[in-house]
Amino acid sequence: MSKTPPPSTAESFIFWTPPEGMTLSIGEDDQLELPSIPLPLCATDTPDDLSVAPSERHIGEGIYAYLCANPETEQAVVYANILRQAYPFLISDMGSQLLLLDLRPHDDVALQNKIPLLKILLHLDERNFGLLHKLGTCCFNLAVHPDHLITAGDQLQSARQWFEKARRVRQQDVNNLNYLGQVCYLSGNYHQAKLYWQHAVSQMDNETERVQLQQRLALIEQGGAPGQPLQLQLEQLGQARQLFDSGDMPAAYELVEKLVHQGELLRELPGAELYYFIGICRESANDLAGAYEALTMATRLDDKHEHARTALKRVTPVS
Repeated sequence: MSKTPPPSTAESFIFWTPPEGMTLSIGEDDQLELPSIPLPLCATDTPDDLSVAPSERHIGEGIYAYLCANPETEQAVVYANILRQAYPFLISDMGSQLLLLDLRPHDDVALQNKIPLLKILLHLDERNFGLLHKLGTCCFNLAVHPDHLITAGDQLQSARQWFEKARRVRQQDVNNLNYLGQVCYLSGNYHQAKLYWQHAVSQMDNETERVQLQQRLALIEQGGAPGQPLQLQLEQLGQARQLFDSGDMPAAYELVEKLVHQGELLRELPGAELYYFIGICRESANDLAGAYEALTMATRLDDKHEHARTALKRVTPVS
């Protein structure tokens, strides 16, 4: 199985225009005539003399690598169709890669690798609900991923666009409506979140999920939704993480404590990773009692969180 090519710069490719009438083999007796447009070739595989046609393998590998790096390029649909007709094994390989990446739904590297593959396949079937919904899910999971909080707003905007496109294909899909409600809620658009969730809750079969969603709807009705959009608080947490990683521990601690004091982020999005970060920020500021409290909560939420368990040992008072 091929691996998704790493992100490439423009210098990684050289464009070559096939001569008029050039074809690729697509079967024992069939040929595909290449369009007379510039085709990307991997620079490392390009012959020194561009008057010599590259091999069919190099053409396919170049298009595939370029699309993975630039899935929304102007000629993406044309390139994707060349792969589908002349290199169907590469399309099948993308599907196999996606199945493996689906096993890592919260791994940010896996999410980032999935997005270009999904976009390429979408060029071949633009109204495919599954692809549209998966793209929205990838962007949503990146928005709330600890390493990408600084871009939460942009990721949530992209997520909504993909979920909205999916809704045009299947208007009443409960899971898609629920995600749209979550995106709008995090963005501070509570009225729209309520509308999506009202449509979703009326169709839910799972009683536990239905009750949970009804409680969130009641919170909106009662005016209990966060005063500041959680999206902004996620981005502030991302800023705190950047400060911490750059060594500015006091500034990171101050910003984290401000968010903890507001309370809304912990109430709405409690998670082991969030409590772990609070804990290590407090530890860096010598607030060991606060660190112990946060890290204890992190391990309760995820008893397999090794970093939190290790940090908790460091701050646990000695009897």
